[in-house]
Amino acid sequence: MRGLRNMGKGKVKLVDDLPDPRPGPGQVLVRVKATAVCGSERGSVYAAEPSAGNSGHETMGVIEDPNGSRRFKVGDRVGVATLQGCGKCVWCAQGKPDFCPKTRVVGSSHCESVVSDERWLMPLPDDITDGEGVLLAGDGLGVPWGAAMRSGVRANDITCVLGCGPVGLGSIIVHRWLGARPIAVDVNPHRLKLARRTGAWKAIDASKVKDLAAEMRRLSDGLGPHVCIEACGKQSTLDAAVAATRPEGTIVQCGHGPQSLDPQKLICGRNLKVMGNWICHYSDWPDMVRAIRAGMPACNLITAYYPIEEAQTAYDRFFQGLEGKVILLQ
Repeated sequence: MRGLRNMGKGKVKLVDDLPDPRPGPGQVLVRVKATAVCGSERGSVYAAEPSAGNSGHETMGVIEDPNGSRRFKVGDRVGVATLQGCGKCVWCAQGKPDFCPKTRVVGSSHCESVVSDERWLMPLPDDITDGEGVLLAGDGLGVPWGAAMRSGVRANDITCVLGCGPVGLGSIIVHRWLGARPIAVDVNPHRLKLARRTGAWKAIDASKVKDLAAEMRRLSDGLGPHVCIEACGKQSTLDAAVAATRPEGTIVQCGHGPQSLDPQKLICGRNLKVMGNWICHYSDWPDMVRAIRAGMPACNLITAYYPIEEAQTAYDRFFQGLEGKVILLQ
């Protein structure tokens, strides 16, 4: 079938020799309509050598082969959960396949078709756009939603989002919809401009301040943010979040990178909470759909749509920090 192949050194190529996927028991074949480019793809896109396929994993499409499913028929629009579990363990029973010891990623999805376990598909209502479907199925909305729900972001909270890539921009959208006042932090002027467009209450160019934590406190009544989302995976931003967050506040670690934390900095006079957040749970999907229907402007996270034939341009612009979430269309 046709799809992208990561050629290494920042290059991708549209090829027509990817293996045709075939559904097994309990699986269906999904014809891909739209996928998202994710920051986690950088490693494979910029690898020294080509890959067998591609690194796509945020996917929506239509049922191509129900393979005996009683739940779906040909043509049904669905979001494909990025993380899929065994369906039998205690975590899968709770709708949390991301915790399943046998969880797998539906990968290499920048292509014509993918196989998905039937149980981990989400029917997409007609009033949910294809772009919103991709955000619901993947990291774009899933990580910000999971982080906001777990940290308890509330109306009138002052929050701070450190790093305005897609996860950070998505967090700003979610926090603003919840009634909070998010402060955006980045060093990229394009990202900061996108942060303002998506609803940032204040913005800090970290390259232009001597003490980032002090500036974060200054913009939050001198007390510090109630919640900080660390979406960079850098030591400097984690240190700033720990230093700035107000007593009994919460820091959510979403970024990936080499970091360390001194627990003693959370204790004296602070009572801080630090938690990690990987993504949302499959069981969160209905709440996210309701939020979009209630007016949460999730699609503001998407700044560009490209046909898959123009994937190289999409990747170049994304990794140059010129876009928010980028969608590839089949």
